Amino acid sequence: MDEAERFYKRMKLIITVDTERDNEWKRPDSTSLENIKFLQRFQDLCQKYGFKPTYLLTYEVASDPQSVKILKAYQEKLQAEIGAHLHPWTSPPFEQERSWEDKVHRFPHELSDKELRDKMAVLTQTIIDNFGIRPKSFRAGRWGFDARVARELIRQNYIVDCSVTPKISWQKTKGDPQGQGGPDYRFFRAQPYFVSPQDINEVGHSALLEVPMTILFTGLFKKENNFLHNIILRWPESFVKKVVNRLFFRLKWLRIFPNSKPSDFKRIYKAAKKNSLPVLEFMIHSSELMPGGSPYAKDEEQVDKIYHNLEAMLAYFKKQGVKGTTLSEFYYDFK
Repeated sequence: MDEAERFYKRMKLIITVDTERDNEWKRPDSTSLENIKFLQRFQDLCQKYGFKPTYLLTYEVASDPQSVKILKAYQEKLQAEIGAHLHPWTSPPFEQERSWEDKVHRFPHELSDKELRDKMAVLTQTIIDNFGIRPKSFRAGRWGFDARVARELIRQNYIVDCSVTPKISWQKTKGDPQGQGGPDYRFFRAQPYFVSPQDINEVGHSALLEVPMTILFTGLFKKENNFLHNIILRWPESFVKKVVNRLFFRLKWLRIFPNSKPSDFKRIYKAAKKNSLPVLEFMIHSSELMPGGSPYAKDEEQVDKIYHNLEAMLAYFKKQGVKGTTLSEFYYDFK
C-alpha cells in the first residue's frame, strides 16, 4: 500500500445536524420541537453504518426537557457529540424586540459585541447545565461567521467551528435590514485549517479549527484552486453560468436536496480524494427528518426519499473505508 492509499484509508466523515425547532424556513412566531422525536430513525441509521453524528443545538432545543432527554441518551452512550448552534432570534438575552427578531433572523456576525458575548454565554451554559459537558463544537446560524465570532468562540473555549461554506456567497441573503447581508465564502479553502483571529480566511495559530462544509466542484475541473474556478465563482448568476456549471464544474454540497441522487455522493468522494481532503462534512437540519418539518420534507414520501439517499451515502462511504468521527474528535486527530 503506497502513501496515497494509506492517506485515503484515513479519510473521515463528520455528520452534522443543525438541531432546531420545526420548519425555520416559515419563520414561525412560536416554538415547536416535534422534529426531535423523529431523530431515533436517523440515529439508528448512523449507528448501523458505524458513524457518529454531531448534533449542534439551538437554545430552544438545549433548554427543552424532552429534547434534552432524547439527545442526552445518545451523548451518554457515546453515540453522538453535542455542540452549539446560535440562532440569534431564539437565543436569550434579547436586546431587540422579539417580534422584530423573529421577522428578520439576524446573522450572528451582525450582533453587537455585547449581544454576541451574552447570547453565546447563555447558550453554552444551558448546554453545560443540561448535558453535563462543555460544548466544543459550533456552527453559526445561517452560516453567519466572521473574525469577531471566531474570537468569541476562542474566548468561550470552543475548539472547532464548521460555519464556512466554500464557494458560496450569502451577501444577497438579508439578515438585519440595515446590514450588508451574509458572508462571502467564495474563495475560502475546502481543507480544514486553524483560523487567524484577525482574518478567518487565513491560516493562523489560534486554538480554533475550521472544518468547512464539504462543497466541491465534481465535474471535469475538480482540482481545487484551479484558475477557472475563480472565473466562474466571480460570474454573476445567470442561465449561462448554470449551463457552464452543469457541463464542466458541477458544484455540489454534501447535503441532500430534492433532486439529489446517490451518484452525487460518489462524485463528491472522488473530488475529495482528488484534492486529498482528510474529511468530508455532511449536514442536515433536524426538521428535515420529520414529515412537514421543512420545504425538503413535506410528507412521509419525501422523508423516505431522504432516508433512501442517506442510506446510499453511508453505505457507499463505508465501502470506501471512510471512518466516522465527530467534530471535536476530528480536532484532536487533526491537531
